[in-house]
Amino acid sequence: MSELPFDIPHDVAGIRKLFIETRDKLSASWEGLSEELMIQRPGPHPEWSVKDIVAHICWWETFAISRIAVIAAGLQITSIEDFDTLNRQVDEIISSLPLDAVMAQFEAHQDEFLNLIDHFSYEEWVDKTRPNFEGMSLMFLLGANTFGHYYEHLPDLIAYKEKYLS
Repeated sequence: MSELPFDIPHDVAGIRKLFIETRDKLSASWEGLSEELMIQRPGPHPEWSVKDIVAHICWWETFAISRIAVIAAGLQITSIEDFDTLNRQVDEIISSLPLDAVMAQFEAHQDEFLNLIDHFSYEEWVDKTRPNFEGMSLMFLLGANTFGHYYEHLPDLIAYKEKYLS
């Protein structure tokens, strides 16, 4: 994604607002779909159902929650070189998760992220001087695994919903 479909927040309230708004758009993209349509393959993506996409997003959200805490604590992290291979490995694990478990995790993450967002000052979110995070900010990590990631999957989800509910 070359251009972001949203403005970069300038304070913690803006980060919260962007997170809530983009998350609401994401969940609205499957609202009203039957359980059958939620688990149908192919779904919005040739290899993924809606549930698979939500599980994929939840995995990356879990990754971000833990990674932000580790980076903020100043601990060393290992960089990821091959996201495609990691995604394939994760997909093998999460594809068997039941729909209700995936949706429960998605819902639980909202409060976890709101607490995490509130835990840091804006200056901490945008700080790029951490020696353990190679000149990137916690905001970058948050956005790559939440609002930016949601927008990556939204077009397929919206098109799928429109195909079946229009």
